[in-house]
Amino acid sequence: MPPYGLKRLAPVPAILLLAWSAPAQSAAPLRDSIAPHRAVYAISLARSDDGSGVSTAEGRMVFEITGSSCQGYRMRQRMMVNIADEDGNLGMLDFRIVTFESGEGDVYNFDARTRMNKDVVEAVEGEARRTEGGIKIKLKQPAEKTVEIDGDTLFPSQHMRAILDAAGADRNFVAAEIYEGAGDGETSDAASAAIGKEVMDGPDDALRAGVRHWPVSVGYFGRENEDRNNFGEELPSYQMRFTLYANGVTNDLVMDYGNYALSGSLESLEPIVAASDCPSP
Repeated sequence: MPPYGLKRLAPVPAILLLAWSAPAQSAAPLRDSIAPHRAVYAISLARSDDGSGVSTAEGRMVFEITGSSCQGYRMRQRMMVNIADEDGNLGMLDFRIVTFESGEGDVYNFDARTRMNKDVVEAVEGEARRTEGGIKIKLKQPAEKTVEIDGDTLFPSQHMRAILDAAGADRNFVAAEIYEGAGDGETSDAASAAIGKEVMDGPDDALRAGVRHWPVSVGYFGRENEDRNNFGEELPSYQMRFTLYANGVTNDLVMDYGNYALSGSLESLEPIVAASDCPSP
C-alpha cells in the first residue's frame, strides 16, 4: 500500500475520471489482501518549477506494514531526504510516522514527526475512534484537544481497500473522505482516486509475480482551504501517483506537491512472515 502522511511534507520548501463514487463502507472489516512487507525506496527529485525552493532532492524511504484483518495493521514509515534550494543551501528532511488501524476499522492511532535538520517543524499524535455518532479524535500533539468528524470518513487502510475493491471490479474512480491525522490532526481530507487499466506483465519477485496491478492517481483536497462554491474545480493540494498491486505493494511513486514533485523507486522488497490469528477459511 502507498506510504501515508506524505501530504505533511507540502510546506517543506524554505511536499479522465468516470462519475462513480465508492459507497462508504467505513465499518467493514479489512480483508487479508494486504501483504505484510518491508519496502525501501530511493527518493529523487522528479520535477521542480521556478520558485519552488527546491533544486535537488535525494534520499531513502523505508515503509513497513505488519498485521492482518484480525490483528489490525501496524505501519512504520521513515523518509530522510537531502533537499537543496536554488542557492545551494542543503537541509535534511526527516519524516517518520507510526500508525495502528484495527481490522474492524473502529480505531486509528497515529504518531508523526517531521524534522528539518534538527528542528521539529511538525508533530501530530492522537487516536481516532469510531462511535455511533461519528469519529471522535483525541489529540496529544500539537495540542491536547478533542474533535469530531463525520462517521463515514475512512481511515488509511480502509481507503486503500476501497481503491482495491474498485480496481478489482473494473471501476475507474473512488471518491471518499479520509482521515490520516495529517496537518494539525483536526480535519479530514477529500480524496479522489483515478484507477487506470490493469497491467498484465510485471516483476518476477515473490510479492509481485503474477499479481494484478493498476496505475493509480490520488488527489487530496484539504478541507481547511476548501471553497465550497468551487468544489470540484479546484486543484488538489497534494497528489500521489503509483502502481498498486492487489496485495497492497506499491512502486513507481510520484509525490506531487504542486510546484515540485518527488519520485520513489523501489530498491528492495521483502515479505514479513508472522503468525496470524485469523481463522482458516
